[in-house]
Amino acid sequence: MAIVVETELRRHNARRAGSSVMSQLRHAAGICTIVSSFTFLFALVIGLIR
Repeated sequence: MAIVVETELRRHNARRAGSSVMSQLRHAAGICTIVSSFTFLFALVIGLIR
């Protein structure tokens, strides 16, 4: 899934370089969302174990 999104972003960047900043911001926001959700799940698992 992530690979498909990345290739899509690269295609868009190749088409128009002007909006590359916006797509980079969107990509960064996506990474932040994934990382935060993983962190939340990790904390939840640790809380359940303890």
